Amino acid sequence: MDQTAAKIKSSGVEISLAADFPAVLVDRTRIVEVLVNLIENSINYMGEQSCPKIDIGYRIDGDSSEPVFFVGDNGIGIDQDQHEKVFNLFYQVKKKTKEAGTGVGLTIVKRIIEVHGGSVWIESGKGKGCSVCFTLPVHKI
Repeated sequence: MDQTAAKIKSSGVEISLAADFPAVLVDRTRIVEVLVNLIENSINYMGEQSCPKIDIGYRIDGDSSEPVFFVGDNGIGIDQDQHEKVFNLFYQVKKKTKEAGTGVGLTIVKRIIEVHGGSVWIESGKGKGCSVCFTLPVHKI
């Protein structure tokens, strides 16, 4: 987590965090791992943004009562034909920067979300930023 905090600081990225998230019953450590992976991916694939930004939040889609959580950025985006591939083990989107990941981060994210009973997907277009969206079962109080 300290490495991620340092990476955020050195990148100059602005992070916006929504308030009042719905209560979900999850393994906190694993969900933190999901968020760290998604934030680091956003930073790694930010590109040359004058105002790099990451939004962490949720929305309710249509008639569904299930929240859709997301980590979105204004980075380089991902082509539609790669949206499913990025969750494959060792798959990496090509980028122009030197820093390369291992190609396992989004595979781990997908597995953690699915073990928690949720699903994960990409909403993005090349040059239009990227949002990694996921669902988690809501904890009824």
